[in-house]
Amino acid sequence: MSEKSKMTDDKNRSFEEMMARLDDIAGRLESGESSLEESIALFEEGMQLAKTGMERLDDAERRVRILVDAADGEREEDFDSP
Repeated sequence: MSEKSKMTDDKNRSFEEMMARLDDIAGRLESGESSLEESIALFEEGMQLAKTGMERLDDAERRVRILVDAADGEREEDFDSP
């Protein structure tokens, strides 16, 4: 699977699905049963999943802050603004 198609797949997965896949990858790497090439491919996939997951968490945190600030009387912002 190409890097671009992996990134597209990550964006279509739920956060929970990504975390489950990361858990699976970690287990496979920890078992030591994968070849070097497979281990590297798994590691690369895991790093991409971790990056995408962190981006989603950062976005969720930003959205929660906007909601809390709005509830505290601060001005409301659009969720899509950086």
